[in-house]
Amino acid sequence: MPRGGGLMASGARLQLLLALWMLAAPARPVAADAGDGGWQRRGPGAAAALAEEERCVVERRADLSYSEFVQHYAFSRPVILQRLTDNSRFRALCSREKLLASFGDSVVRLSTANTYSYRKVDLPFQEYVEHLLHPQDPTSLGNDTLYFFGDNNFSEWASLFQHYSPPPFSLLGTTAAYSFGVAATAGNSTGAGSGVPFHWHGPGFSEVVYGRKRWFLYPPEKTPEFHPNKTTLAWLQDVYPALAPSERPLECTVQAGEVLYFPDRWWHATLNLDTSVFISTFLS
Repeated sequence: MPRGGGLMASGARLQLLLALWMLAAPARPVAADAGDGGWQRRGPGAAAALAEEERCVVERRADLSYSEFVQHYAFSRPVILQRLTDNSRFRALCSREKLLASFGDSVVRLSTANTYSYRKVDLPFQEYVEHLLHPQDPTSLGNDTLYFFGDNNFSEWASLFQHYSPPPFSLLGTTAAYSFGVAATAGNSTGAGSGVPFHWHGPGFSEVVYGRKRWFLYPPEKTPEFHPNKTTLAWLQDVYPALAPSERPLECTVQAGEVLYFPDRWWHATLNLDTSVFISTFLS
């Protein structure tokens, strides 16, 4: 055989051996942060995500100026803000692996998901992530549903918060306060979802770092129909379908990297469609 043919034959054998080795080799694990920070459950037993709303009725704005914000949204209606800040560093620090490494031993305070009264439970962040961050019994009431949001020890979590860039909009006479949280996916009809039932307070911004969060909003003069000790998922399944079009809330799903602004005293409820990491900036 000519020398060139021998090299070609050797190359073909090498390619065949390489192909066989790749088929026989065990699959390598996917990197911890495949765009979701390692927070989403996969494989058998993982909950199917709830659907997003059929039509987002909250306006999305990119490159919004401060004067436009004050004139059109600050005191009148919600808006979803895009591309206002670069929080890529903060997002990287909020991966499951990094948060557990930095704050796994930190004690966090969990709150119940009911509207008018709150039970508090303290436990290590790692225990919450590994044992409570999963879909729960659909019959659970709000005061039996625990989630981590808001009760942060700011001195203990300062090394994380110092990397967060809040929306560059403020309101005269207010000061900003952060609330950081991690909440489980809503799951499907076999698992109750995490989220906050209808309530209201001062104005603020809420940014989704990982996951998706569905929002339901009513203006101050339009009190929604809801049971104060039932979850947002129970409201969505039991009350929402019977609402007339004129009684429906403003709603939209806020994606990772987006920030929702809600004005003062607007009623709002949330539902996590994925395991979500989020941070709010309350203007009080």
